Amino acid sequence: MRKTKRRMETLSFYDRTGVERHLEQMAKKGWMIDHMTTFGWVYRRIEPKKLQFSVSYYPKASDFDPGPTEGQQVYHAFSAHAGWQYVCNWAQMQIFCTDQPDPVPIETDPELELETIHAAMVKGFLVPYGILLAIALVWSAMLVHTVQHDLIGLFSSTTNVFLAVVWPLLRLLCIVEIVAYLRWRRRAKKAAAHGEFIDTPNTRSFQRMVYWVCMLVFAVHLLYNVTTGSSMMRVISIAMVLYMFLLTAAVQGVKQLLKRRKVSRGVNRAVTLVVDVVLAFAMMVAIVFGTIRAMQHGLLDRYNQPDTLPLTLADLWGEELPAADYTSHWTENASPFVAVYDGSQWASPTGAGVETPSLDYTITEVKLPVLYDLCRAQRLAEQEDSRLPEDFRKTCQPCDAAPWGANEAWQLGWQDIGPTNQYLLCYEQRIVEVGFSWPLTDAQKTIIGEKLRNL
Repeated sequence: MRKTKRRMETLSFYDRTGVERHLEQMAKKGWMIDHMTTFGWVYRRIEPKKLQFSVSYYPKASDFDPGPTEGQQVYHAFSAHAGWQYVCNWAQMQIFCTDQPDPVPIETDPELELETIHAAMVKGFLVPYGILLAIALVWSAMLVHTVQHDLIGLFSSTTNVFLAVVWPLLRLLCIVEIVAYLRWRRRAKKAAAHGEFIDTPNTRSFQRMVYWVCMLVFAVHLLYNVTTGSSMMRVISIAMVLYMFLLTAAVQGVKQLLKRRKVSRGVNRAVTLVVDVVLAFAMMVAIVFGTIRAMQHGLLDRYNQPDTLPLTLADLWGEELPAADYTSHWTENASPFVAVYDGSQWASPTGAGVETPSLDYTITEVKLPVLYDLCRAQRLAEQEDSRLPEDFRKTCQPCDAAPWGANEAWQLGWQDIGPTNQYLLCYEQRIVEVGFSWPLTDAQKTIIGEKLRNL
């Protein structure tokens, strides 16, 4: 039978009422809170018993303190005199318990208690949440811009999809928490004027929902990269998870080690910050340069390279293809929603005056049907850049889709030179943009449609 248990608790730092009730329920189940860390709350096994808990706040405390300060010791002694046993603390949060059925409250002045809570909240709650909200708002603004101008780029990247879910949720979490606290404080002030203290609001269910949604999206993001991504993507995804875990564990380990050695708050904070910055930089440099060196030695591939391009010059020219040293290029960016594939083939000048053909194409595969019309609209809008002078703008003229086997087709060009050998084709799930260095025949268009509409 295990003696300890670690849990990720989703309780607000200021939710004194919620923390007290939760710890009382845990004690009834035989678990006493032992200490609180970044990796969760740690409980130790006890005989199930009915205990009462009291949460108070000491604004001058810090998570870097090597132990209770002189002021805290006086405070703990005062609480012990009233029958409350000190259990542990989490920065400014101080936790006490008692087995007395009707104990004297530690705090008896609601107005003083409210100001003490607020002083601790400004330091340990409002400032961090305010900073996180500011960052979330910036990311949300960038997300809106991306949705408006590059929806395909957003949904073809698992990282972008992950951030598009997480940052709005974090923004909403910050707003809910800050507003809930400020509303409670306004009501608590009125109650304190009458000598009363009201319960703090409980947003635990909402926080738990945000936490699990973020974890689920992250798990899907990681699983998709590891199972379907290139070898480079798999290594980077695993390396970044290890990076975050090891960095957090190392920084917390240094902080706890210095606390056990009774190093002062200021020195602990400075050393922990230096370790955080130096280690984060060193580990990131190691990941970047390690990945580069592995790619240079052929150990990692940036993209999942097919055995052959889905469409090659040989498919279109057959035996008439001029002899040359042709180079092929293939890239892909994919998520469970949209995939973008870029292929091209060309040859360096032969030196014999023989012109060699070239081709390039971009395939946008829309896996989520609801996104198809939006992706189609973006590809069409990309052909109409109103920022250029009118004589130098692109043109996009509808043309016969039958030879391509497409639903819709457009021939692209420029205002000053007219139509070119570039086309935009729409199929059931794919939008294809193709470009060639020679005029196409209908037979070649048919081959292109057969090759690119079903990869």
